Amino acid sequence: MHVIASFEHSIYLEMAITAIEEEGILKENIYAVPLQERPTKPKMFDTIHNSDGVSLFDAGVAMATAFTVIGSTYGFVLKGGAILWGLIGAVVGFLLGFVIDVLHKKRKGEKFAAPGKKTEVIVLVNCTKEEAKYIQMTFWEHMALGVAVCD
Repeated sequence: MHVIASFEHSIYLEMAITAIEEEGILKENIYAVPLQERPTKPKMFDTIHNSDGVSLFDAGVAMATAFTVIGSTYGFVLKGGAILWGLIGAVVGFLLGFVIDVLHKKRKGEKFAAPGKKTEVIVLVNCTKEEAKYIQMTFWEHMALGVAVCD
């Protein structure tokens, strides 16, 4: 049997490994592998092959629509006319929405790829069927992010 668990880099990981070693699991049957960190920062703009689901276009179009209506409404009383002020409102609204989306995406991306943040550690334990239940329970007690038992 194999028990596989995911932990954050923390003292709980060390405590879980120590607890199962004290229960008689040999060190040769315990494998702990830290995952590598992202080598580069996430890209700001999506490509045709890779998208994070956040569109930089939607808020710009919505703001452009709103500012077009406002610009053309006030354009009837301003010099230049409703069409000119409607176009100015569309451009200003789109740029404002685009900037808001870029700032939001940048802040969101930094949250997930914070510098110095430790990655997860995957722990694999070779054991018998009887030991698997105890190991699984021990991992859950020591704040495992996820646990799986495989034959």
